[in-house]
Amino acid sequence: MAGMKIAVVYVFASVQPHIYEPCARRFAAQYVRYPPGQTDHELYVIVNGGDKLTKRQEALFDPLVPVFIYHNNYGRDIGAYQMAARTISCDLLVCLGGPTRPRMAGWLDLMVRAVEENGPGLFGCWGFHAPAVHIRTTVFWITPHLFNAYPIQVGNDQRYHFEHSHESITLWTMKKGFPVLQVTARGVFPVTNWHHVEQSDSLFADQHCDRIGWVDEGGGW
Repeated sequence: MAGMKIAVVYVFASVQPHIYEPCARRFAAQYVRYPPGQTDHELYVIVNGGDKLTKRQEALFDPLVPVFIYHNNYGRDIGAYQMAARTISCDLLVCLGGPTRPRMAGWLDLMVRAVEENGPGLFGCWGFHAPAVHIRTTVFWITPHLFNAYPIQVGNDQRYHFEHSHESITLWTMKKGFPVLQVTARGVFPVTNWHHVEQSDSLFADQHCDRIGWVDEGGGW
């Protein structure tokens, strides 16, 4: 899969600025602090709901220079990812929710290496066995071809259904015969070896990490 065209997609819910503007500022700061590595890629920000961003809002992502795409917020973050898979020309789609941010340099290199070594499938930073086997969908990456084959268009009330129900993207991918893998700094793990990921091994953090007390280095947001 050499020479893959990589799209990194970050969802910014502009309809809730008091929550997601600080998240956007933090994402940009941590993206600079922990650069993605040597992998060539394009960064997209999907603006979910609301009007066209103001210059002040676009500046939340400085010094990054993303491509801004607008979405009607149907299906919230998952709906935005599905729209991106349909419309962005790429070989691999990296999906990042609003509260997410990098925790170590070279994170994109590790993501892409996992795909190159294991082929198409569903990849994520965190895999869980309960309430059903699932990859946490705040950070995951997948080929658009596979993602677009998922048969359910996710609505506003189906996001958790998409993540960990009997029709989840995880179980659907496994039924199709593709790997579903947890990726950390220490390696790539199949379902039987999914485990709790320590701060030192995690490529990213999200709102769940905040709840258990993870602290970001750096700052400025």
